[in-house]
Amino acid sequence: MSGGARTARGAGSAQAGALLVVGDVITDVVARHRGPLAAGTDTAASIRTVPGGAGANVACWAAHKGAAEVRLLGRVGVEAAAWHERELLARGVRPRLVVDPEVPTGTVICLVDGGASAERTFLTDSGASLRLGAADWSEALLDGVARLHLSGYLLFSEPSRALVAMALKAARARGVQVSLDPASAGFLGELGAERFLELVGDVDVLLPSRDEACLLTGRADVAEAAAELSLRVPLVVAKQGHAGALVARGEE
Repeated sequence: MSGGARTARGAGSAQAGALLVVGDVITDVVARHRGPLAAGTDTAASIRTVPGGAGANVACWAAHKGAAEVRLLGRVGVEAAAWHERELLARGVRPRLVVDPEVPTGTVICLVDGGASAERTFLTDSGASLRLGAADWSEALLDGVARLHLSGYLLFSEPSRALVAMALKAARARGVQVSLDPASAGFLGELGAERFLELVGDVDVLLPSRDEACLLTGRADVAEAAAELSLRVPLVVAKQGHAGALVARGEE
């Protein structure tokens, strides 16, 4: 890819169309503990099971913030398909959930430090979510869509990478803008920065966390990392938790 900044495709097009999110639909088991984890014994915690997944979360928040129409393509297991569909519909999302007959819905155990830091640690079994593949894609999914958002978790399995390639090609052909969230610094480290950037070279908006931006560039400073990434992706929004976000365009 050329090192120069690019203009976001479709910048002059109408913004009234639907948002299509393609990504993971996960069952989250959230355990909030107030003290340090005690190895080999009990640690008191408040535990609840809730619908989640990076893709599903984006779709629900977009609907909550007033997006006219939000659609979601994901893959779930038989045991939780009806529950996830019901919860998504209740939040204003139009789900298209592919039900996997062999593998259960992905599950994440989220350990949350109940102190001031609220630091989160994830134990992830991706389950059916990373079996979302090319056979689950249809170009008709883009009918009436103005923006496509892809969860970066899709890049961490071969079947889902094939789907991403098809979705990006179809979106380019229709002038649909594409955003992508890298999703996981841990998985990103395993895939490799250069491989990741090759796979997402045609997106319009990249939404990395501070750690992901630094990992992708090898820089320690998040502002420098975001600026460097903006030479490859037209718009970069580097998220910094409670510190807000940095926006970079054309190395600025």
